[in-house]
Amino acid sequence: MAQKKNSRNSKKKNANLFTTACFVLALLVILLAFLVKKDQIIGNFKETGFFDRVFGTTPEFVQNHPGNPEAQKPAAANNNEITIQIDNQTLVEEPEAPQENIVIPVQPQPKTEVAESNVKTPEKTPEKPKAAEETKTKPQPEKPKQSAKTELSLCFIQIDGDGSIVRKIVKRSVQKNDSPLTNALNLLLKGPDTTISAERNCNTLIPAGTKLLGAKVQNGVAYLNFNDAFEINSFGVEGYNAQLMQIVYTATAFSTVTSVQFLIDGQKKDYLGSEGQWIGSPLSRSNF
Repeated sequence: MAQKKNSRNSKKKNANLFTTACFVLALLVILLAFLVKKDQIIGNFKETGFFDRVFGTTPEFVQNHPGNPEAQKPAAANNNEITIQIDNQTLVEEPEAPQENIVIPVQPQPKTEVAESNVKTPEKTPEKPKAAEETKTKPQPEKPKQSAKTELSLCFIQIDGDGSIVRKIVKRSVQKNDSPLTNALNLLLKGPDTTISAERNCNTLIPAGTKLLGAKVQNGVAYLNFNDAFEINSFGVEGYNAQLMQIVYTATAFSTVTSVQFLIDGQKKDYLGSEGQWIGSPLSRSNF
């Protein structure tokens, strides 16, 4: 009986010791936690006003405590903000936004398969004739410029019914040139033009084959040089007289000529032909 009682006391004593040990251990843990987190715990008491609400007053060491060091830590900055302390001024730098590469998808155009047999080439319409346009744009051939005309006086003869010789002055329109005297004498040597009505009844007594070899005018005198055919006239004296008259009247029709000096093959002779017609000096219209 006594053993049982002692056993119970021993168990009770052991339980009390265990409880005491646990309590002491808990106090030690609390003490260690207080020592480690002293500033934070005191700061929490100060901030929450624990002692004022429970005991009515706050101990002096709590009031003098700087506060909860965790509370003094600046609030956690946003993940997107970086706080830099420079001379008690806080600069907040915003991180650069990451550049986004914008990719515009290009939709591939659907391939259109066209069978060669279904492709029709447009037929060319026949072009209308551009006759009107060509007529407008085609340069017209230039008409040949008509040279200026001039009238030359030519001396021919007419034979009356009684056989007398009458001089006939005709006007012939010809193209103007630089040697009108030479042109007039050459036309005279060719004879009358029967296609001209004014010359149909005209004749000439200048010997056939006569040619003008040269002509010049000096001091109103025309020096005319003929070939030797000019010396032979089958009509005798009247023929020689008529051929000289035809030459003199044709040459003196020009205002620059008053008389004619005849030359045969470049030589001055006194008489023309066997009949002895005087040509040794210049002849004028007054000699006929």
